[in-house]
Amino acid sequence: MGVCVSTKIDPTLVLIDKRLTKPIASNEKEECKKQGKWCELPYLPLEKIYFFQRREDQVNMSFVCRSWSEGYGSPSVWNVEIESTWVYNWLMKNWCRHLVEFLQILTSKTQLSSVKFLYFANFLWRIDKPTYNNICREVVDLLASQRHLKIVEFDLCFFNFQECVEILRKLTENSRESPTHLKLQNFLRR
Repeated sequence: MGVCVSTKIDPTLVLIDKRLTKPIASNEKEECKKQGKWCELPYLPLEKIYFFQRREDQVNMSFVCRSWSEGYGSPSVWNVEIESTWVYNWLMKNWCRHLVEFLQILTSKTQLSSVKFLYFANFLWRIDKPTYNNICREVVDLLASQRHLKIVEFDLCFFNFQECVEILRKLTENSRESPTHLKLQNFLRR
């Protein structure tokens, strides 16, 4: 006795199946359109969200989708802190040269949302006048090149009066967004 199994599909079942799935698929699409897609979040709100996140959360956000990954590369996401610790006198010249090179790289290749200069008093009073002038010029150039700065802090830096004036002038001129937070603690040398 042989058993005959038909591989032929009943066309009425296929027709019914298509009629049921079509409305379901279109309902899902309409619902998605109503809710919007996270990947279509406009650039400015995405930038603001990134700005207030910790670096670890920013990295995680960048994995969500392509547009969020591009938002991670946004100029207003990056923050830099330049902190001076105590440097031995015999290393001072090299340290200052590396600082100047770093400031030049930041000036030419970045747009930052936040920059903090911390504890420059640890070395500014111990360097020669040409090196001091070079560092001040690079700080001014960096500030002049940034268009998205929101937070600028100088803490324990002790610049001379003329350099303080030039730094503040660069922060307030040009067509730029205004900093929302400016901290000048121990900024001016007495």
